[in-house]
Amino acid sequence: MDRNLVKHFNQAPMFKRRLWFPGSTAIRKGMGLCYDLDVAGTGTGELATDGWGRRGNSVAVPDTTNNLAFAGVSSQYYKAKANGQMIDIYEPGGLAEVAVGLPTSLLITAQTPLTCSVNPADAGRFTFQGLPGRGTAIPLQTKAAATGGDITFASTDGTASSAWSSPSLTITKTGIGTACGYGDDDIDPTEFVVVILGGADNATGGDATTGEMATKGEYPVVTAPSADTVTIATDIGDCKITLYVIKNTYPTVLCYLMDGEESGLQETISPRDALAAQSMVGGSSFLCWGYTVTADSSATLAAGLRNGQRKLFGCLGTSGGQDWVLTIASGIDHVDGGNCASITFDTAADFLLMEWNGMFTGSAGQWQSVAWRAVTIAG
Repeated sequence: MDRNLVKHFNQAPMFKRRLWFPGSTAIRKGMGLCYDLDVAGTGTGELATDGWGRRGNSVAVPDTTNNLAFAGVSSQYYKAKANGQMIDIYEPGGLAEVAVGLPTSLLITAQTPLTCSVNPADAGRFTFQGLPGRGTAIPLQTKAAATGGDITFASTDGTASSAWSSPSLTITKTGIGTACGYGDDDIDPTEFVVVILGGADNATGGDATTGEMATKGEYPVVTAPSADTVTIATDIGDCKITLYVIKNTYPTVLCYLMDGEESGLQETISPRDALAAQSMVGGSSFLCWGYTVTADSSATLAAGLRNGQRKLFGCLGTSGGQDWVLTIASGIDHVDGGNCASITFDTAADFLLMEWNGMFTGSAGQWQSVAWRAVTIAG
């Protein structure tokens, strides 16, 4: 491990470690990675019953199964290799160039930590602020949203819309076309990508029979035909969507990588009419909304894995109809002493923070409310 103990006073303190990445995909500079702590093989000494050292030396792209084992961020860009490769990461507790998707500010009064995403659309990129700890970064550099800039545009309240008309899909939101070069010959729209984090059709909220759910992913911008529109070449559905736009050079900013407890990383989920929209265990789960659901969507909160584990839920947008109802299978001990079985979310800025405790003597634990705003808690 390189702790960079001897350095120039302008050189950032970075804690470097070399680890094995078994994947066959490319890794971008500043991308967050997680330890693969349950990796097992079939060879001698590699079984789940063996103390195989690779479990502390192998990293993977963040997802909902490894989100409680953040390792650090890649030190550089690595080309894809079919059989895996050794890579260098920068660990929490030091500084690093971090891949970001939303604006950052150096000013303490405007500083917003960013948390690593597990979404397949942008896994490893730091966007929304989740819980503090490993996997959350504090920006030490300003990179504001700007027309034609690295951080180009965002619409996170679910009020952007998409409509397919072969051979292209038009995304509409006030100012998105201007941000990607409409009216400015010096800005090429093809230099940008749109990242779709979630969404559903506005008529039925993704009804299983007649509705549509937005296809999450990263899509190159093809054109910016008006001040308020851009086009892509993929049909992601005719939906209300949550998105952001960045340069296809994938911006990074200098950040301090928080250490301490695991943040659990963050994800976006889309409530779906009369169906479940399940959240991951631990970390932060943000609801993409802005569209109408005609019947409640649901989820069940799994038991915590260890004492002191926290879980955050928050709404990015407002439901146009019914709610997302979270059932607490393990029971929740509210601050007034009452047991609570469900929590209802439906409005932008609703949030609920919970903590799991009670496993100290081998007994079953329980969730307890820590802080909340506007949600409805029922016993």
